Amino acid sequence: MNVRIVVADERQASFYDAVTPKAPLMERGSLQNERGGRRDIDLETDRAGRRYGGTSGVSHGSGQVQGHHHGVDGEKSTVQHELTLFAKEVARKIETDRARNEFDRLVLVAGPKMLGLLRQSLSNPTQSMLAGEISKDILHQGPEVILKAVPIEAFETFRMQ
Repeated sequence: MNVRIVVADERQASFYDAVTPKAPLMERGSLQNERGGRRDIDLETDRAGRRYGGTSGVSHGSGQVQGHHHGVDGEKSTVQHELTLFAKEVARKIETDRARNEFDRLVLVAGPKMLGLLRQSLSNPTQSMLAGEISKDILHQGPEVILKAVPIEAFETFRMQ
């Protein structure tokens, strides 16, 4: 039985295979999110829109009314949008590998936000292969830490009840 372990954060996703809980992880590639970890202002080409709210303005003798300036932001931030796109890219690779029968079970390891985005980006057939979801950001802690986080049940043969 081959277990595919996908470990991701907002900047990178690494793909590993393991056949037993004690065997070393075999690296199967990675994806980079070049735009991950940046701020909204660094991702956008223009500054957020501004509007002038003059209803509570006060005239100061010059005939000009002083009001309040407000930033105008969209409902979704650019950072969130970029993270969603990256999660979909990672899910596409998982889907492609599943279609090629490269793994029997799937384990996702990511921080809460990325884990949720990955889960919702997977098809139902791929979700049915999920053997574990670990809500931890451990991508850069090394293969030993990653393997220890994977539940031993992920390596057990699935039995219909």
